[in-house]
Amino acid sequence: MISIAHFEITRNGEKTKIFSQESSVCPICGGPLKVHGTCIRKVRQGEHTHQIHLRVMECRHCGKTHRELPEGLVPYKRHDLNSLCEIAEATETQHTCETSTWLRIRFWLAWFLWYAQNVLDGLITAGQMSATFSPGHSLRRRTASFVRLVVNSGNWEQHRSAMTRKDIPSILVSS
Repeated sequence: MISIAHFEITRNGEKTKIFSQESSVCPICGGPLKVHGTCIRKVRQGEHTHQIHLRVMECRHCGKTHRELPEGLVPYKRHDLNSLCEIAEATETQHTCETSTWLRIRFWLAWFLWYAQNVLDGLITAGQMSATFSPGHSLRRRTASFVRLVVNSGNWEQHRSAMTRKDIPSILVSS
């Protein structure tokens, strides 16, 4: 998958199509990509669920396929970035979803921010990223920057075993 910041949106009734305006490279090998097809992604934005048509890209060198995800979508998550952050920032009495969902989203976001900071530190140490990179201060800006960084560096972990660490910092809990 590839996170894109510059894209065009076209709507035709219920169909929403996303077209990248960026030149993307394969996050695995750095090879050039070609359009291979499309897929449909369902995303919850607040109370509504939308179907978005995403382009599937294939690397000309390694043959791996990647979906173009517009900024604001988080890989393998049903909620968009704004919904995830809104839920995570809500207090126990303010959240509008089930308590188990609220807790799961807060836990995942705390884990992800910790993981992304470690990915960033590793990329800086390897000389692949500038030490002046700043993901932003707000939860939304920081999460959006880190999603793009982790996805496009090929370091996205999509399975639950990635979160087996027992001492995950509680980033979202007020002191």
